Amino acid sequence: MGNNRANTIEYRKYDTSFEKEVVNVLIKAFGHYPLFDVVRDDFKTEERFRGFHIRFMKAMFKATIRHNACYIGMKDGKVVSLVIIDAPTDKPVGFLDYVLCGGLNPILRLGLSNALKYLNLSDETECVVKSIKETRWHLYFLAVEPSHQGQGIGSSAIKDFLIPFVKERNGKLITVTTNAEQNVGFYTKNGFSLIKEETLKYKDRTVNNWSFRLDLEGQ
Repeated sequence: MGNNRANTIEYRKYDTSFEKEVVNVLIKAFGHYPLFDVVRDDFKTEERFRGFHIRFMKAMFKATIRHNACYIGMKDGKVVSLVIIDAPTDKPVGFLDYVLCGGLNPILRLGLSNALKYLNLSDETECVVKSIKETRWHLYFLAVEPSHQGQGIGSSAIKDFLIPFVKERNGKLITVTTNAEQNVGFYTKNGFSLIKEETLKYKDRTVNNWSFRLDLEGQ
């Protein structure tokens, strides 16, 4: 179980009344995430990059929850974390989902050629886990509002919410990918095993990518 502060988190199914709060948590939590930072130099100013990032995160969240379940962690009446789970039966999130959710405008700010390269990079981050033949659940997003990080909320989200959630539905395997090196120790500490570490390319830049699995059989 998590520590006392983490145990005050109550998870509930997301509804649109929390959209602004949830998007703000995502924007802050992934403010310097390598997969998004890799396009920073494609913008002439930091302000333009930040505008892209905000619009892109909003569209990506809306596109993701078209097919995947989103649960929000509440503390003192505020959203402090969220978990988005891709079930084995969920339809894959596709380009059309991004378009319908307003994602075309921000991605085209990169320019058509760069946009196609970036979308390809995003797809590549999931190639290893998608090649797994076993039935799996995928942790699409785990985000904790930065001012609440370091309190055990992320670990509690996995141990006290995600694992029981999947096991109650007879799930045996959870996968996750990350592009941030600091997350490697986090997922390892919480029972995930590293499948593959790789370096992906976007133009003349690189992004590291780690793929993990958590086997629930016998737990």
